[in-house]
Amino acid sequence: MNKLRTSLMFLGIVAAVFLWFASSLYQKVPAGYVAVATLFGEVQKEPYEEGLHIPVNPFYDWYFYDVRQKSHLEEANVPSQDQLQTKIQVSVQFRLINESAPKILQETGQAKDVLRVHIVPKLRSLLREQGKTIKRAEDFFLEQTQQNMQVSLLEGLTDYLGPKGVKVGAVLIRDISLPPFIIKAIESKKEREQEVEKQKAELERFKTEQQQKVALAKAESEAAKEQAA
Repeated sequence: MNKLRTSLMFLGIVAAVFLWFASSLYQKVPAGYVAVATLFGEVQKEPYEEGLHIPVNPFYDWYFYDVRQKSHLEEANVPSQDQLQTKIQVSVQFRLINESAPKILQETGQAKDVLRVHIVPKLRSLLREQGKTIKRAEDFFLEQTQQNMQVSLLEGLTDYLGPKGVKVGAVLIRDISLPPFIIKAIESKKEREQEVEKQKAELERFKTEQQQKVALAKAESEAAKEQAA
């Protein structure tokens, strides 16, 4: 009885080891991902694209990277030359480069580390640099200023992040919030301009009415002269 029990336990252990070994001979990579393998801590140079891979080294450890398009929304206070802080909201569209996944694992870490270590700090730095070229905070509202910022941010991020395994697709300015007192000043200016336009319209209406009255009086005078004649 004891021999039978021992034999069954041995067979169970052998079966478990066999199943573990068999399941370790293949690796499935989901759609939109790449996998990076390490062997005893050493990063393998070639990434594994999506799909089923057979056979693979059963002693590999696996790290998966989502290489689909991502969008990150960042908000920062940006000082202009007048020392005023303008809140700017920017979105960055990016994705990890498939072939660079092993390098990312070796030099940076996981995908979330790429965002924390590289993308966010560089984006904030570039925004501050852009602010130094803007004379007044209200100039951020100018269409040309926003276009120039988007182009400069895209070029700066592309140059910096490309070698680190990140492809930047676009940089878009989503929202701009000026300091409250500037917003109030702009609104007051608009109200004054609207009031001036209103007064101009009233003046034009008054002139038109007076011209009509003069024309009517002249016509009546001429008609009276004709009747008298």
